[in-house]
Amino acid sequence: MTASLSVRDLNVSYRGVPAVSDYAVDLEPGTLTMMLGRNGAGKTSTLRGIVGFLPGETGRSSGRIELLGKPVRRPDPLTLARAGLELIAERNKVFTGMTVDDQLRLIAPDRARKLEVLEYFPRLQERLAVRAGLLSGGERQMLATALALLRSPEVLLVDELSLGLAPAVVRELMQHLRRLADDQGIAILAADQSVSEALAVADRVQVMDDGAVVAEGAIGELDVEGVLDTYLGREKV
Repeated sequence: MTASLSVRDLNVSYRGVPAVSDYAVDLEPGTLTMMLGRNGAGKTSTLRGIVGFLPGETGRSSGRIELLGKPVRRPDPLTLARAGLELIAERNKVFTGMTVDDQLRLIAPDRARKLEVLEYFPRLQERLAVRAGLLSGGERQMLATALALLRSPEVLLVDELSLGLAPAVVRELMQHLRRLADDQGIAILAADQSVSEALAVADRVQVMDDGAVVAEGAIGELDVEGVLDTYLGREKV
C-alpha cells in the first residue's frame, strides 16, 4: 500500500542549532501513529518541519517529503492543506471570539458537510452558539479537529492533543482519532505525552528523545516497558 505521507531525512534547526535529526516516517491510509516523548524531545519541531511551519528568520528544515505519492518541494502549511494535509497545532487552534457555528460555517458553508463532521463530536452540536473562548479545553480540541476535518484531509498531524486536559477527556479525544482513522481512512500522526491513552489506540508508536527517533514499531512489536523506563521516565503501564 502506498503511504499517504512519506518523510525521509527530515532535519530541523533553529539559529543553526539542531532540533530534529534524520526523522523518517511512512503513514498509510487509515492508520494512527503516535509520537511519544518528553517536553523538548523534538515532537513539535518534527511536525512543524514536515509542514514548513517554522519561524522565518530562525527556523530551517531539509529532507524529502511525499504527500499522496507526489514530492513536496518547499513545504508550507497553506499549500499542503490544499493538497490534503492538515496540522492541528499545539496552541491557538481556534478563534476564541467567534462562536462554534460561525467557525464551522466559515470553513464549510455547506450544511450537509458540517452535520457530517458534527456526528463525530455531538457535544459541539450543543455548543454551536457559544464563543470558542468559553469552551472547555476538551471542547476546543474537538472544535479544532472538526475544523480540520471540514477540509477533508487525507493526512492529519496533531500536536499535543492532551495538553492541559484531564485523563478522561484525553481518552475520549484519543478515541475520536481512532475512529477518524478507521471510518475516514485518514492517515494520522499525533505527538503526545499521554502514554497509556496513546498506546490504547495506536497502530504504531515512535519514541523521540533529543530530536531523534530512538524506538519505533507496531504496538505488538515494541518493548513498551523498556521504552517507558529508558526514554520517557514514566511509570510502567
